[in-house]
Amino acid sequence: MTGKEIFDRCQLAALKNGLGSQEFHYGNILYQALRLEGEEKVFQLLEQAENTGKRVGLGYSSNGFPTQNDPDMAILV
Repeated sequence: MTGKEIFDRCQLAALKNGLGSQEFHYGNILYQALRLEGEEKVFQLLEQAENTGKRVGLGYSSNGFPTQNDPDMAILV
C-alpha cells in the first residue's frame, strides 16, 4: 500500500469514527504532519510505519524556543 493510500484510509477512518475517537485524533496528527513536512515525507513515513508497526507522531526540535508549544516535525513513534 502506498503512503497516499494509507493516509486516505486513516482519514476515512477518522471521519467514520468521529470526533473524540482514536482514529480522529490520529487523522489530525497526520494532517498536521502533512502541513509541517509535505506530502512526500509524510507518505514515506506512513509506508515505514506500516512496515514496522509504528505510527507517525509529532515532535519538537531541540533548538526551538523554550516557550514554543507547537510541534515542528513528523517522526515515527
